Amino acid sequence: MYTKLLAIVATLVSSAGSAMAVSPEAQQLIDRAAADCQAFENGEFDQGDAVIEIELRSQFGTVDAELVDESQYACSSAASLYCGTGGCMLNLIVNGETMAWQATGWRLIDWGPDRILLIGRDGGWCGGAGAEVCYEALVWSNGKMLTVGPAPE
Repeated sequence: MYTKLLAIVATLVSSAGSAMAVSPEAQQLIDRAAADCQAFENGEFDQGDAVIEIELRSQFGTVDAELVDESQYACSSAASLYCGTGGCMLNLIVNGETMAWQATGWRLIDWGPDRILLIGRDGGWCGGAGAEVCYEALVWSNGKMLTVGPAPE
């Protein structure tokens, strides 16, 4: 009985925490992560500060977007449920479309009029070994994301 009550409370807590998501796509990512946590030994999920609203721009346009940074997730029953040795998933939601990268971190870089999303990647994405340093830059241009890196998964 006590275990069942804890599971219900954990589900309510995770649902309440996920109410901060702005878009349905972000909410879906958070709900899936919460369900994964709960399914693993009745874990309690915390989305932390995973959802961030950002603006990307170039001389060819501007777009508001959301990042869902899974490195901010926590699950009480699994220390590494959302991240691996190559990083954590970073989800970019633009105009209802979700793109995802395995990332070791990220930053927004202002370069003149442009705002670029710089993503830290496992070295294997750049032709090196996993422990080597690698970055991918993305910019919004003419209605789409542009990068010289590999296509999003």
